[in-house]
Amino acid sequence: MQNYFFDFDGTICESRNIYVAAVQKAFEARGVRVPSQDEVYNAMGIPIDVSIAKWARLGHRADLAETLFHESMAEYNQIEDQMVKLFPGIKKTLNQLKLAGKTLFVCSSKTHPELAHNLDNLGLASLFTDFVGADEVVNHKPAADEIQLLADRYQLDLGDSIMLGDAKYDIRMGKNAGCATCACTWGAFDLASLAKEEPDYTAGYPTEILDF
Repeated sequence: MQNYFFDFDGTICESRNIYVAAVQKAFEARGVRVPSQDEVYNAMGIPIDVSIAKWARLGHRADLAETLFHESMAEYNQIEDQMVKLFPGIKKTLNQLKLAGKTLFVCSSKTHPELAHNLDNLGLASLFTDFVGADEVVNHKPAADEIQLLADRYQLDLGDSIMLGDAKYDIRMGKNAGCATCACTWGAFDLASLAKEEPDYTAGYPTEILDF
């Protein structure tokens, strides 16, 4: 396999608890029904503004969706750099793939500026050829738009490529793009939903992907 497309949150770094804390604080402050931890975890893999709009509707305050999004992200940005952590073994794995001449990318439901900040802050930016956020495509995961954008930009052979992620949306995106897929269970919340997607590979620890 030559080309590796990585999801970010839940695959490269652990950030779910940050999203939970930020979203719950914003909703509670506005007196709107607070999404549960499981609801936030299950939404990982799609853009957070889409999920917040859904939760605002469930709380009968669709009119506050944009406000809740901005306030959630303001809280997230305040605590992210102190709380975000790389998964054990992921940096070693990325380094070894890079040294082996593999081409590495990130496909995320975050925006491009958010990804740029995260990758720089975690010391990973130099390992990736490029990265794409949900703000750069028309259709977010599980559509194949992010992978296709990179494939077109770098003339990639998607038959020699793999999408790696912790959520069902990542596996579906890879399949929609015609890539091989890998379920990364070290950061997964719902293992059953991942298994139902029938990924080509399953890895319980980052270094296992070196054997693909």
